[in-house]
Amino acid sequence: MSTNKEKDPIKDIIETGSEISGGIGGAVIGGLLAGTIGAMLGGASGPIIAKTFKIIGIEIKERFLSPRDNVRIGAAYAFAINKIDENERNGKNLRDDDFFEEIKNNRPASEEVLEGIILSSQREFEELKIKFLGNLYANVCFRAEVSKQHINQLIKTADNLTFRQFCILQLMNERYIESLNLNVKLRGLDRWEISIFDIVAEIRDLHQRGLLNIPITHNAGDNSSPIQLNQLSITKSGLFFCEILSLEEIEKGILDDLNSLTSFRE
Repeated sequence: MSTNKEKDPIKDIIETGSEISGGIGGAVIGGLLAGTIGAMLGGASGPIIAKTFKIIGIEIKERFLSPRDNVRIGAAYAFAINKIDENERNGKNLRDDDFFEEIKNNRPASEEVLEGIILSSQREFEELKIKFLGNLYANVCFRAEVSKQHINQLIKTADNLTFRQFCILQLMNERYIESLNLNVKLRGLDRWEISIFDIVAEIRDLHQRGLLNIPITHNAGDNSSPIQLNQLSITKSGLFFCEILSLEEIEKGILDDLNSLTSFRE
């Protein structure tokens, strides 16, 4: 009988993605070295999450992927597991619906959704987005009110947006929160307009997707037309998108650089 232990497919995948996941990947691997992913996450939810990641992990290892595909997938795994662990440590409860259960001989929604996240991450050339794809999976594991159909739509939306559009949404989210905290309309926004062509195009694309709102009277047919900040707002769908992907985790320096061009926030 061989004395070699079978290599953990999850740990193997995460190690491959450390180039992108960095310290987070290292922390997850460190937790796995002390036991399985189920032991790392702890509680009743550990084995449930572990089973999903292991099933998809074994499928991934059987596919022919380029070295960079493997790096991206490994990073998505690390970010998702790290966020699940964080959610549990913050007292959140795993969803208690049928998300993790087989239904009428169909695989669980949790596996379908994780595969969608992995496929999206695999082909994502804007690698800064991968952390937030991992966050998306981790967060919906704790939100029973978000249906599989809604999650699939969120994955598709995230797949089609640029990382800068993620940043635009988060800046608009911060501006919205600031206006609530002040309980007044932010002053001086009528002095500012966004006229940089490519940023304007990305904002108008977000409007078309229902994530930002531009009043019809200011929504010119020409996508290059400047946009006044006081006519721009984030929608409920945009706020939810920011929340479910945890876009508040975008590095402050990146947001500050974009804000210097747009003055989304004061």
